[in-house]
Amino acid sequence: MKSIISDLTIRINEKNQPRRTAKNVMNIIYVTNADMPVQLDTDDRRHLVCDCKTIHQVTEEHKEDVDYFNELSQSYTSEFYENLMTFFLERDISQSNPILIPMTEAKKQLINVSRSPVDDVIMEHYEQFKQRIPIALVNQYKPQNQLLKTYKNAMIHKCDEQRIYINGISTRVYVLNKDQQSYYDKMMNEEDTETSNANYQKYKKTIEDDGIIEYVVQETKDE
Repeated sequence: MKSIISDLTIRINEKNQPRRTAKNVMNIIYVTNADMPVQLDTDDRRHLVCDCKTIHQVTEEHKEDVDYFNELSQSYTSEFYENLMTFFLERDISQSNPILIPMTEAKKQLINVSRSPVDDVIMEHYEQFKQRIPIALVNQYKPQNQLLKTYKNAMIHKCDEQRIYINGISTRVYVLNKDQQSYYDKMMNEEDTETSNANYQKYKKTIEDDGIIEYVVQETKDE
């Protein structure tokens, strides 16, 4: 869907017609009652997600009411659509910036259920990733079902690598990119923040007790 939404041109392949390229003028709206209609990345910049209440969420009065829904569907006449078009055309959107897509609560929930294992690791140790976290320690958090090289590649796309001294030992660390921080800041809920803070306190205690050295030594051996 990314290319369909973002590309300036689109390939059209009609049946019994030669393929051709045309200008992409599509604006796409999905309407669904699925709990997870599309998977979104934490840094998604293409989707505005709105949660609209359905009839049965508002009231049970019309649930399975065939006559009601028949009447409702028949009300979608040409006049209705003309009025709807007039409403949209006359709506003042001069102050709107299409680049700044709102982070609605519905979008936040959808991104949360789309979270990758790497997102989970970062959010569980968010304070450490914002400041600096040893790469050797991050590797310890790798999900069992993910290859290390795949895991590292995902981290590199979200973090900068630096080398600092921890307890007198030269240590490679990850620091979460500033642009990624802005996305994760919006995603962190109260539970995520509590988990991150608790892990950060454990991490600080480990450094104070020189317990981080075993990870750094292991990293040095791996190099």
